[in-house]
Amino acid sequence: MDLLLSAVKLASLITGALTLGVVATARADEVYCRVAGTNGAAYGRIAGDVIRLLDAAPWNGGQETGLTIPLAGAKLLPPSEPRNILCLANSYIGKEKTPPKYIRWFAKSAGAVATDGDTVEIPPVVDQLKAEVEVVIVVGRRLKQATEAEAREAIFGYTTGNEIFGFPEAFQKVNGEDPARNEVMLAAGLKLGDKFAPFGPFIHRGSAWTNRVRTLAVTNPATGKKQTYSGDCSGFLYTPERVLSELSKVLTLEPGDIIFTGTERALVLDPGDEVTVEIQGLGRITNHITRPAGN
Repeated sequence: MDLLLSAVKLASLITGALTLGVVATARADEVYCRVAGTNGAAYGRIAGDVIRLLDAAPWNGGQETGLTIPLAGAKLLPPSEPRNILCLANSYIGKEKTPPKYIRWFAKSAGAVATDGDTVEIPPVVDQLKAEVEVVIVVGRRLKQATEAEAREAIFGYTTGNEIFGFPEAFQKVNGEDPARNEVMLAAGLKLGDKFAPFGPFIHRGSAWTNRVRTLAVTNPATGKKQTYSGDCSGFLYTPERVLSELSKVLTLEPGDIIFTGTERALVLDPGDEVTVEIQGLGRITNHITRPAGN
């Protein structure tokens, strides 16, 4: 029964992933993942109902080993191992009356990496979190002080991201601090929780990031909570190549690094909530929100 349920869930995830609309180049959409195996984690390419294992990450020239495993029942891991996890702020129309000329960004720690099915704990310094559904850029080449043309060639692909974070009002309430304080640095610091950057479970190469419907849903059967948000990518202020180019002038980007590209709206998360983010054609991930006893 567990295997059947896993098969149904994975089939649902991959169905939207393989039915793409617009293709950015002449290359057909290729779908990659990272999977747990008996000999450790391995990268793979999706081919129908199987995963063709690679001998290295696809952006590092990984070749098929000749080994395959069934997609149904596979334990999918975060699809890359990023050294840098970067996120954009105020990147959509309407966030500010006059958008800045240069992108605005913040970072998450390596411990923020997570994927579909992972449980996210609310840290004791806050009593609530927020979540956003975002297109995620996956870097495929090392970039430092790159032009936009160089950055365009360095984009490996795109995936779905659930950007989770704490927020100052929740921190101030829990810790008895003055809500009137200007908490710019606190807001950035509360982005750094464990498993606060679920992404995946697949990376799509050769598919466009535009014209994608993004959906965020938060539910809780115990409380009856049902909240949803849906939008598209038409309000994005930048291009992916501009984002990578400008970030590469701040720090060196490495293959496998990921950039969450922002959104217009977040939904509040409480203990016991289940949050699902989905981007049309790029996949869906679901995470359970919990607060450990005693916190």
